[in-house]
Amino acid sequence: MPEEHVVVAQPITTEAFAPFGQLLATEPDEAVITVREGEEWVLNVLSYDHRPLVCDHLNAHHKATQMLVPLDKRPALVVVAPAGTTFDTPAELEHVRAFVLDGSAAVNLSFGTWHWGPYPVGDHVDLLNLQGRGFANDNEIAHLGRDLDTVVRVQL
Repeated sequence: MPEEHVVVAQPITTEAFAPFGQLLATEPDEAVITVREGEEWVLNVLSYDHRPLVCDHLNAHHKATQMLVPLDKRPALVVVAPAGTTFDTPAELEHVRAFVLDGSAAVNLSFGTWHWGPYPVGDHVDLLNLQGRGFANDNEIAHLGRDLDTVVRVQL
C-alpha cells in the first residue's frame, strides 16, 4: 500500500495559481494560449463523475498550453505542480498544490505544468477543454504511486 502525501485544497486566486498558469475569472482577464512545434488546437468537452480525490500520477504537456473551463457552474478540483519538478524523491511532493475551481472561472495551464484533473467536487463536472491535438504524444507522466510508492490525497 503506497504512502499518502496529504494536500489541503485551497480556493483559487490569480496570485496563488500564477506559478502554474493563468486564472480567468473576471474582465479584463485574458489568457495566453500557445502552441509550439507545429501543434494544432483541439476543443472538446471532458465529462467526469465523482471519484476519490487520490492522485497517483501527474501529466505535463510541452507543446501546448491547456485551458479548462468548468461548465454549468459546477465546482472542480485541480492538482498541480510547477513545470520542472522532477519527482525523483517523495520530497518533491512538497511542490504539489490543489485548487478548487468554483465553477465561475477557467484555468490556462502553462507549458510543462504538472496536473491531475480537474475532477468534480460534487457528483459530476463537464469541462470545456482546449489543448494540443497531439496531447497523447505530448504527455509526460510522473507515476507517483509506481515510482515513489506515494500518492497525493486531497482534503477539501
